[in-house]
This record gives sequence, C-alpha cells and structure tokens, in this order.
Amino acid sequence: MHHGSMPSAFSSLLLPQQGGVRDVAEDDLPGLNVLAVTVQIVTYEGTPRNLYANGRALEALGVSSEQFLAQVPTAGVSENETAKWKKRYQAVQLNKETILERDDVENPDASGGKLTLETVCNPVNLRQSNGEQVSAVMITAWPVRIKAQLAANTTYMTSLLELSPYPLCFFTFDGHLINCNPAARKVFGTTIWLQSDIFGMDERERRGLSDVQQDEGSFRIERGGRRTAYDNMMDALSIDGTSFEVDLPMKLTNADSTSTLWYCRVFAQRRCDPVTGEPIIMVSHQDVTNLRKVEGELGRMQMLETTEKELMKHDQDVAGSLLVLLGEEWGVANNAPPGAVMGNIQDDSAAWAPGRMPMSQGGRAEAAPVVATTRPAGPDVEEDAAKSNQLHGLRECLDAADSWKFNVFDLESETDGLPLQVLAWHLFVKHDLIKEFNLDHVKLVSFLRHIESGHLENPYHNSTHVADVLQSFHWLVLQGGIRQYVGQFEVLAGIIAAIIHDFEHKGFNNDFLIKTQDEWALDSNDRSPNENHHLSSAFRILRHQDCNFLHRMPHAQQMQLRKLIIEMVLATDMAEHMAIVSRLKNDIQKRLENPDDGIPDEPGDALKSLVLQGAIKMADVGHLYAQHDVHLAWSERLEEELWLQGDVEKQLAMKISFLMDRDSPGVTKSQPGFFDFVVRPLFDTWCSCFPESSVLVDRIESNYQHWKSKESLPS
Repeated sequence: MHHGSMPSAFSSLLLPQQGGVRDVAEDDLPGLNVLAVTVQIVTYEGTPRNLYANGRALEALGVSSEQFLAQVPTAGVSENETAKWKKRYQAVQLNKETILERDDVENPDASGGKLTLETVCNPVNLRQSNGEQVSAVMITAWPVRIKAQLAANTTYMTSLLELSPYPLCFFTFDGHLINCNPAARKVFGTTIWLQSDIFGMDERERRGLSDVQQDEGSFRIERGGRRTAYDNMMDALSIDGTSFEVDLPMKLTNADSTSTLWYCRVFAQRRCDPVTGEPIIMVSHQDVTNLRKVEGELGRMQMLETTEKELMKHDQDVAGSLLVLLGEEWGVANNAPPGAVMGNIQDDSAAWAPGRMPMSQGGRAEAAPVVATTRPAGPDVEEDAAKSNQLHGLRECLDAADSWKFNVFDLESETDGLPLQVLAWHLFVKHDLIKEFNLDHVKLVSFLRHIESGHLENPYHNSTHVADVLQSFHWLVLQGGIRQYVGQFEVLAGIIAAIIHDFEHKGFNNDFLIKTQDEWALDSNDRSPNENHHLSSAFRILRHQDCNFLHRMPHAQQMQLRKLIIEMVLATDMAEHMAIVSRLKNDIQKRLENPDDGIPDEPGDALKSLVLQGAIKMADVGHLYAQHDVHLAWSERLEEELWLQGDVEKQLAMKISFLMDRDSPGVTKSQPGFFDFVVRPLFDTWCSCFPESSVLVDRIESNYQHWKSKESLPS
C-alpha cells in the first residue's frame, strides 16, 4: 500500500535502526506534526522531563503542550511503566541503542479483539534554541485509533482484492495505481498505472489529465463518452464516502490484436487512507450483460457515440425539431418550396424517427438523403404537401423569434399546440448550448416533452405563455444588451428558468394558495408557493434518468446552474417586484451614471444573478410590449383566469380578490394604473441600465395609450 510521503528528515523514525544518534534541532520539530504517528522526546537523565510532543501525541494524551512539558514522565506510573522507562534510559539514552517495544491492547473498533502496538525508541541529541544540547529518547508509535483503522483498511482491501471476481483497482487521487487484483490485470493488461488505463481512453482523450493542458490545434482534448465519464467521476468523488457509477462501452484489445466492445458498469468509491489522510479511489468493473438485459440500450448508446455529429446536423434544422419533437416520420427536404411534394430516396421504413437513424452498409449510422420525387396524386401526396406548408410556416415563426414582433399564437398554431418544445429546442441549438455544455440531446427532448405536458390548460398560465416568456428572454439576450454581463452559462440558466418558471401552474395566485392552506403553501411555508413548486417539481423531472440532459455536466457546475435557476424563478413572484427594481437602480443604474463607480469589466456572480432576475421579470410581462393584437389577447386571457379564481373564491365564501369579480371591472379596465405603478418603473429602470432595450419603452407606451383611450369612453 502507498502511504504518501513524509519529510525526509523524519521518514525513518517509524523503523527500528541500529547505530548512530540522530541530531534534532528544536526549530525543526514543528515538521513532526505532519506525521501520522505520535512522537515524544523525553530525557531520563538526572531529573526526567518531557521535552516535546507532536500534535498526534498531545491528542492521544488529551493534554496541551504546556501541560505535557510540566509533567514528570516517571512520576506516578505503574511498575510495568517504570521498568519500561528504566530500560529506555539504559539501552537508548546511555547505550545509544534503538529498541522496539510491543504491547497488546484492546481494539477500539466494533470488531473487538487485540491490537499489537509497536513503539520505536531512538537515541537523539536535541539542540535547543538556546544552543544547549540534551541527550534524549525519541518515542514514536501508532495511535490506537489509527492502528485500528489501518488494520481494518488493510483487511478490507486485501479481502476485496482476493475475493472479487471483477476487475478491482485502488488508485491515489491523482490517478496513480496503488494495487489491483488479477482480474484487472487480465482485462486491462499488466501495465496498468493510471486510472485512464481502465477507462479505455486513447491518447487524445488522455490529454489534459496531466498538470499541463494543451487544448488547441492538433493537441485538442477529445471529449468522448469515456473522457466525460472519467471527468464526472473525479468531480463526483470530491468528498470522502461518495461513490459514482456509470455504464460505459469500452473497447478492449485482445491478445491477437483484435478488439472487443465490452459494455461494463464502472463503480468508484472514495475512501480515506487512515495513515496519511489522503484520498484513495476504489474502481471496479462489472459486465452489464450479466446484470441486466441491455441489448437494446447497448445499440442506442453505440448509435449515440458514433452518430452524434450527423444527428446534430439533422436536428439543427426546423425539420429535425419537428421530427424529434412531434414524433413524425417527415420526409421533407430542408429547402423545399411551399407545396412541393417530397419523399425519401430510401424505403419509408428507413426514414428518420425519434432516436434512430438509417444504417449504411458498413454499419455506421448516417443521415438519410432526401430528394424531390414525383408520385401519383392522392391522400398521401396531399398530406405531404400540408406538412411542407406547415414546415415553412414554422420556419417563419422561428425566424421571427429574434424580434420583439414575435407572435406566439402563430407558433402555437404551427406546432399543433406544442410551442414550448419546438421553440426551446430551437433556442438550445441557436445558442449552441447542446454542443458547448455537452448536453444529452435525447434526454433534453424527453425533458421538454415532460415540461410542456405538465402545463395545465389555463387561460393565461399555460405552455403558450411560457413559450412567450422564453422568446422574450431570448430577445433580451440577443438584442437587449445583457450580453455584456452574462455568458453562455448564464444564458443556459436563463433558458431553463424560463422553460420551467410556471410548471404545473394551477391558475391561482400565491395569496389564494396561502389563504386556502394549499399543499403548495404548506410545503413552502407560505413563501412564494407557486414559484417554489414550479422549481421543485421541474427539478424532480430533471432527476429522472430519461430526462436528465445535464448528467454529463460536472457536479459543481450543475449546482451553480441550479442556484441561478432558483434565483430567477423566485424573482418572478410579484412580491419581489419592487425589491428587484430597487436593486437594479442601486447596483447598475446609479453606478453607470457615476463615472467614479462604474461596473467592473468582469461582473461578479451577484451582478450576473441580478441581471438574470431582471431579465426574466421583463420577459414574464413581455406581452406588454408585444404588438397590439397579441397584447390585447393576453390581457383578455389574464382577465378570464383571474375571474375563474374569483369564481372559486365565491364558491368557498371567501372575499373575492381585487379584479377577480366577474360582476365588476376586471384587468382590462385597470391597465393604465398597472402600467403607471408597476410596469413603467420596471421598464424605465431597465432601459436606463440597458439602453439597447429602449425600443420596448416605445412599445409599452403604444399599448398604454390604447388603454388610456379606453378610459375616456363611456362604460
């Protein structure tokens, strides 16, 4: 077993050695505190006295350094201890010999039994800081607790290595082999010395594992599935006792130089060396086919590994979005004119479908070419023509997503009621998030499906509203000026936050949930019950194996992403409105107006979070700056949803909330006041911070004047 390195001046203190007296300077004694053993220096000449004890010894004795130095080592001890110190004085201090003492003690571990403790006594000359040299005895020993842990650890590791039928290896945390069993050497060869050897990585995938990283040109690090699994393992094993497992296809080289694909489960656990305190990683491999039937899963994983580039090229087009998201076998050419009849050059059974690709003769999956063909007119031809027209309509909708003139109701129609899935996929691809963060695009599709299907058919808080908020956030990133403060990681957080910010909304506001003691209010202790539920429920979906599209992302990065998403979604609670407006004024607007207190070139995490919170609040009321007909449609939908809550309040004999009584003026009759006291302060502050967004102020002014004109009309 590897036990780390010790200071060279003291590395031999644990072993009995004959001949010679060690010279030890008092100034060097603090270096002994790094040792895992107890060290005491005692002189028995004249009046016996304690001269030094390291940290481990003081801990074992339960005394401070001052108390230890004040004690007389020979006072009040048993006959056995008296015989010991007399022997040390005679043999070690006078005769300059090294002796080894052995004592059997009770094992403090739950297993009980006896432990044999060994104590080494060496003659030393201690040179004190005042220049005086003192002849003394240096006594070193394993603490009982450490000895017990060492014995248990040795027994445990030995048993595992001897009994495990699977490849099993122990590594230092920097990746070097400590020991392995015969099964490991049989599978991976006799030259194992790095963890990367047992992950099946080739030379390009290994690059960057050393201290010196070369990440450009021909030295670019390959981010294959094995390298990603290795990085995720090291990130997951950041704390003692943690474990990690992953199913991984690995290519093994046989004795005849042929290769075999081995689908294995890699299990790793972090343990602590009881002697040095250094982390140790235990890694085992098991044949997954012996654990469960995985033929179909193996084929899927092989397809993902070998066809990712081709699949991503296909999905970058809207046709791919429709194909994957709507589950249709569309055979439509990327640039076909509206009304053209398109077909696949291959048999229809080989057409694209969710999660599969046609295979070439060599076994490599490849995108099936699509070409225009002529067929007899009939129902199938008419259906293809309709699909082609819908595809071009969808392209136009998604092109408009880069503008504030975007009409989400057109997208709702073109996607057959699935606007959120299609727009979300489009934006993940447009911002290059899938490639940059190595997201699992198959699981992303599953996640988006679950999120959209989890939205109720409320008049206002539905998946179409969420798609509208998502587009508004996208516009703020693209043209609204926030890019100077946020990077790709924050864009990823913002898009996910927008997607989930109203997940499973029931159509009731927070005040209603609290007053009725709804389960959501009880779970959140009355603090933003809607927003807290949207978050917790969406993160539970993300935790599902089929939906966790972030599983390749390092754990620390996932935690930072989660933090940003939580902060953004909680910011959509209207109770936080004025606080966020105030922070925008103080932390950004005033600093921009004061030349002596500008914004740093590299904004901190708090400032980035504030910008994201403000952006999602702007996006959440994005219909206020939409074209008039879109804004009016949303206002009427909001009014209807509020009236529905008022209907329930009436049924429960509750006081009907403001603007929620059908028999009284609703939202559409109070818009000017809402604009004056809620909307304008937010937009004016935002556009002072981000002048690129100023067009939005003109837009809300246009809609505001519409509502003002309504006030002057007779009821």
